[in-house]
Amino acid sequence: MRGADVLVAQLEIPVETVTEAALAARAAGVRVMLNAAPARSLPAELLDAVDLLVVNEGEAFAITGRGRDDPGALLSVVPRAVITLGDEGAWYGDRDGTSVHVPAFKVETVDSTAAGDAFTGALAVAWGEGREMVEAVRWACAAGAVCVRRLGASVALPQRAEIDALFGSAA
Repeated sequence: MRGADVLVAQLEIPVETVTEAALAARAAGVRVMLNAAPARSLPAELLDAVDLLVVNEGEAFAITGRGRDDPGALLSVVPRAVITLGDEGAWYGDRDGTSVHVPAFKVETVDSTAAGDAFTGALAVAWGEGREMVEAVRWACAAGAVCVRRLGASVALPQRAEIDALFGSAA
């Protein structure tokens, strides 16, 4: 794992496996990004190893007992967090005091099946490339927006050029 920019994990595999991977990444000096889907409570050992948590509103509620009304509650368990808000964009916050709503790109939605995966993957890429976090979240919003314009899951996932085109069009 040494030399990796970011470990991205999600909860469709046993949480014990995710925890071990996160601890291994942490020991190797690799940042850990957790997409806490599907929603469930998480062990403290895992949360202690997470550098960036990505959740939707339901997942935020499962972790903290609070949702959109108090997104900062996530910062009591992780140093950085993103709550995805569908066609309203995303919220990003960190323990350094940043709290920003990043608006969605306005597009015609055909199918939102893979939007969260597109968002999470793009966010990991942008963070790994060293983009400032608010810009990384905005780029991830562009990825999600490109994705929802097409029907399907993996076939709807965008290419970098498509993300860059939409991202640049609103600059």
